[in-house]
Amino acid sequence: MPMKLFKCDETIPEREKHIYIKEKGEDTTQFLPSAHVETIPGSLSERGCSYCGAKLVIGGVLKDTIQLIHGPVGCAYDTWHTKRYPSDNGNFQLKYVWSSDMKEQHVVFGGEKLLKKAMLEAFAEFPDIKRMMVYTTCSTALIGDDIKPVVKEVEKELGDVDIFTVECPGFAGVSQSKGHHVFNMGWMTDKVGTYEPEITSPYTINVIGDYNIQGDTFVMEKYMEKMGIQIIAHFTGNGTYDSLRGMHRAQLNVTNCARSAGYIANELKKKYGIPRIDVDTWGFDYAKEGLRKIGAFFGIEDRAEAVIAQEVAKYESKLEWYKERLTGKKVCIWTGGPRLWHWTKALEDDLGMHVVAMSSKFGHQEDFEKVIARGEEGTIYIDDGNELEFFEVLEMVKPDLVLTGPRVGALVKKLHLPYVNGHGYHNGPYMGFEGAVNMARDMYNAIYSPLMKLAKDDIRGEQNKTVIPEEKRKFKESKVQQSKSVDITSTEPMPTAVNYAVLESSKFDTQPLLIPDNQPLLQENEVQQSKSIDITSTEPMPTAVNYAAVESSKFDTQPLLIPDNQPLPQRQQIGGKISAFLEQLPKYLGSFSTEYQLPIICFATIITATITVKIILAVLDVINEISQLNLVFELTGIGYLIWFVFRYLFKASTRQELAAQISFIQKEIVEGQD
Repeated sequence: MPMKLFKCDETIPEREKHIYIKEKGEDTTQFLPSAHVETIPGSLSERGCSYCGAKLVIGGVLKDTIQLIHGPVGCAYDTWHTKRYPSDNGNFQLKYVWSSDMKEQHVVFGGEKLLKKAMLEAFAEFPDIKRMMVYTTCSTALIGDDIKPVVKEVEKELGDVDIFTVECPGFAGVSQSKGHHVFNMGWMTDKVGTYEPEITSPYTINVIGDYNIQGDTFVMEKYMEKMGIQIIAHFTGNGTYDSLRGMHRAQLNVTNCARSAGYIANELKKKYGIPRIDVDTWGFDYAKEGLRKIGAFFGIEDRAEAVIAQEVAKYESKLEWYKERLTGKKVCIWTGGPRLWHWTKALEDDLGMHVVAMSSKFGHQEDFEKVIARGEEGTIYIDDGNELEFFEVLEMVKPDLVLTGPRVGALVKKLHLPYVNGHGYHNGPYMGFEGAVNMARDMYNAIYSPLMKLAKDDIRGEQNKTVIPEEKRKFKESKVQQSKSVDITSTEPMPTAVNYAVLESSKFDTQPLLIPDNQPLLQENEVQQSKSIDITSTEPMPTAVNYAAVESSKFDTQPLLIPDNQPLPQRQQIGGKISAFLEQLPKYLGSFSTEYQLPIICFATIITATITVKIILAVLDVINEISQLNLVFELTGIGYLIWFVFRYLFKASTRQELAAQISFIQKEIVEGQD
């Protein structure tokens, strides 16, 4: 059977429908993995949510737009700085994140007023930015906040701003692919055709499905500029809000990532008759093919060939160098969706590598149809893979490299396997001829890194490893054995020379054996003399200082040092005791405060409260002596009581509001909630 049930999935046998191993002579269209369906309960998915697909992948890339997330601050933070989308305006979109910062009280009483306040504050903080996108999240969708009327109010109030709403909460679909679809269709319906771009070339295109990961868009712009082609809009790498509103004026849609942006390309063809061509821009052969397609459409094939010849001459020899070293290496591709079929043939044809396993988080069945058709026999294909399946696949195929995101990459590194970031790249761009070399370089560096080889060595069993130079480790076994038994009651004087010996001991089995470079090794007679040392002897010590580190059950963590045995004057002894006491005083105080922490706090609280009450009583006595203030306070109290009764107690609705506020305050004080 080509469909495969992994051992880790025995408790969820439905996973068999999502895993396929390509075999010879099969009609692969009959064995496509189930895709774009809900994650099976019990399977630890690596997918992102629908909101993430709209904001993180598409909208958040625009370089001149405030991206306001209406929801808890975590929804904003988790989709900020997780992708590498640079821009040519100082990376405005990477520097800031905006959120309405909903709390529990807003979930209870509604968050529309909070949203309007946040929108006005955002425009006020960035007066030069006149464009905004507002996203709903799970919490705001569940309570029914209607954001479109709020957006219209803000647009009417400010006058010169334009705002796009994205109503795609995280639970809206089975994966981030739903967010792609909602954003594409919403933009097509609400914004395309509302702006007229300036046309500067007889050849105009929209670049769709390219998000400028580490500068991919800049590579494409360079090629189009050399061919004399104007890019009306980037959807959405290094793109602007208004340029996307003018997409209807392009003559051709060049679609790179069909899964995330194919929807709007199809709609532009339906509504405006703009044709669509799909290109692969990763790898030498694919880059050549893509440029030739674009050149053929406009009848400027000669310009396309000139760009190809220039780029190939510049980068082909570099790619060949890496190909010699990467040929035959096995690689797994575990990314979002279309990268599987973009990269498979590029790695195999350009570099001679073997793609042995692929996994898609949000790909559809047509994506698997493309990648399986391009893949080799024996390759494993997984939809919505989980961590346990990844571990089992790694054991099966034993790859040399994994192309995946940082989340799975962290797991892969723990198995001492190299990985390259397939989502945000390591050192991009990866697009085009230049990018193919960059990608090959990163894979080469990962596979051949000496650090990865060192990580594979298990040193836990090497307990007596030494760092002494070889010539200083030539102790004879007999000498070491002689030095292992030491009598500390001997009265023999120490030798005059300074000697060190770190002896072999089971109690020092984790420490390296170190001998100072400038000291001679012990001779046999010196070892014999160091066997018996009396640290209580009253005989005067030799003029030179002598040391011997010996094996002892009582001094298992410190070497035994023989001090000068001359008696100290009584005054110095008393001073030493006082000094030792002062050194230990902070420790004693710390121990005392830790042991009696609760009584100390209680005592301090009582003293503080008593002083505070006395101060308040004294202030009140002074106030009571002023006759006019008594009347003012009484009238104020009566007036507030009358207001409180009319405000909260006459109507049932106001009594409910009062109860809700009391409950909220109680939670803040008792439970410590915001």
